[in-house]
Amino acid sequence: MTTIRTVLIILLFPLLTFSVKSQAIFKLNQYNIVYDGKFMPVFTAYMGQPFSETWGISSYFYINGTQGSSWGEGLAGPTYTPLKGLSFSFLMGIQSNEDQLWRVSPIVSFSVKRLSGFAAFEYGGERHRWDIMAFYQIKKLKLGAEMIRFYQMYAAGPRVEFSFIKVHPLTIFYSGMWDWTNGKPVSMFGLYSSFGQRK
Repeated sequence: MTTIRTVLIILLFPLLTFSVKSQAIFKLNQYNIVYDGKFMPVFTAYMGQPFSETWGISSYFYINGTQGSSWGEGLAGPTYTPLKGLSFSFLMGIQSNEDQLWRVSPIVSFSVKRLSGFAAFEYGGERHRWDIMAFYQIKKLKLGAEMIRFYQMYAAGPRVEFSFIKVHPLTIFYSGMWDWTNGKPVSMFGLYSSFGQRK
């Protein structure tokens, strides 16, 4: 675990410095999954650097610190924004603790007035993973739904997000889902913060 933390600090420090200087979008996310009696802490970091109104580059880092089955990935690739509020990314990279080193992830995100959504699909090795979310925003509150796949588990349910602190908003969230593959509840909760987010 110490090695993972060291690698993460080495990777994130230059990105944070770069994002502050260039006003890139930078998002830190820590959340926890409670499933089948297990507690799974997860840390992610995302950076998006636009080069023009249409093109940019994105990078994404993910660490799952579950005891006995920790896993991580680092991905990067181009982002295409054909319309304001709609973007497509295709990220490629590497992962740890898997039979295949490579990993790919197409991502779609949109934001139109009070509506927003996000969908990420990841492939490589046995850990096929995707996450789809959609929201309606009411002031500082977002109400929506989330659907995930992790390995052979498929789960869906409501998701609520609440933002506070005006200068650099922190957002807390909770997802209460049902895994219909195995007939078990899944809870996800955590917080994230974004810097340099374009209005």
